[in-house]
Amino acid sequence: MSASNMVKLAIHSCLLMGLLIASPGFAQKAEQVWGYKVRPGDRLIDISKSYQKNPDEWKKLQQNNTVPDPKLLQPGKQINIPVSDLKQGDPFAAAVLVHGEVQRLDKSGQPVAKVVSGDVLKMGDTIQTGSRSTLTVRFADDSRMLVTEKSKITLSSLVNYGKTGMADTKVQVHQGGTDSQVSPQKGPVARYEINTPALNLAVRGTGFRIQVDEGSGATRTEVVEGLVAGESQGGQAMIGAGFGILAEPGKALGQPTRLLSAPIMGASSTPVKKLPARFEWTELAGAVRYRVQLLAVVQGNDAIIVDEVSENSKAQWDELPDGDYVLRVRGIDASGLEGSNGTMAFAVKTRPEPPELSFPQDQTRLVDEKVVFRWSTAPQAQDHRFQLAEDAEFKNLVAAVPKISGSTRAVLFAVPPGQYYWRVASITSTGDVGPFSDAFTFTRSAAASQ
Repeated sequence: MSASNMVKLAIHSCLLMGLLIASPGFAQKAEQVWGYKVRPGDRLIDISKSYQKNPDEWKKLQQNNTVPDPKLLQPGKQINIPVSDLKQGDPFAAAVLVHGEVQRLDKSGQPVAKVVSGDVLKMGDTIQTGSRSTLTVRFADDSRMLVTEKSKITLSSLVNYGKTGMADTKVQVHQGGTDSQVSPQKGPVARYEINTPALNLAVRGTGFRIQVDEGSGATRTEVVEGLVAGESQGGQAMIGAGFGILAEPGKALGQPTRLLSAPIMGASSTPVKKLPARFEWTELAGAVRYRVQLLAVVQGNDAIIVDEVSENSKAQWDELPDGDYVLRVRGIDASGLEGSNGTMAFAVKTRPEPPELSFPQDQTRLVDEKVVFRWSTAPQAQDHRFQLAEDAEFKNLVAAVPKISGSTRAVLFAVPPGQYYWRVASITSTGDVGPFSDAFTFTRSAAASQ
């Protein structure tokens, strides 16, 4: 074995042991301590008040850490505090963003209350998301979990150790999917675990997705970044970034497999000015389907407003409010594992709706030098913007009127012979300018000789 391979094996073994120690069944016998690094001006009694359950035990800290003078601490010195003596914060998490229908369930599995953005979620709560509904949860260590549609989870443990930043977070996923962004876990009892009917997952700072099949409990895990330790009755596995694994209850745990690469998305250019909005991406070798997600900013947070599976490499939406979006697509292989995301940002600007052009009609021929341009007013239009050009791209403008009163639905221009294009946009009472109408073209011919 080469020296480089030996180093890689040693690193892999260290990571494995570090993660497995934090997972069920790998308890440490020695008393665990958390280390506080002394800052200038710190006193032992102040440290005790900030971090210990019983601040009167500062003398115990002095003895155990061999501190000569509790009022004169050396900056940079580490004060070790037994984990069992640390203060604990309230065991709760925050429902940062709720999109759609999300319910709290009682012990019998019946809905008892709706969950709304800003709600406090408590240890032991069981939460269920409805169709086309998602929940974003923020935990005490600032780790975040997106719970996707038709999912059910239980917040098994939400222990946090106050100002230390350590948290012991465990989530049981009964069915559906989650997407976790885990903050680096610092400290002897800091951990982030997800348990499913088929697999227990322990991480110390990473990004990963899981999907649990309703009924069978089969679990698909896909690691986006970092390293995840998986443990089941059928074995153990380390899952690195770009790999995934399928675990089934009662079956041996296989080896991680490489995930599909990201689809190549079409370029994002000008805003979508006319619905439906249509998108395509390059077909991906090995993909039997595609996960298509549409994200928008809701209450300051990214929210998945569309989450669906497509059999082909196309997507279309007939109705979208104006705003900024991100299209996210990933391939799904034959085993159901989902690959890396291809993304494309785009904007929709279709409102206020443009007016309907009435004269001159498209593809017409005119003889008169003076041309009257007419249109009908669209809803929300207070005023209009008019353009006449010699080219379909409207780079060579012949006439441009930036603001025409809404009560006026026509303009008159003397037009030399040639081919022209014209279009009109609506302007709201607040000055918001909508997209231009589809352009009409006409030809102005020279008058026939007598």
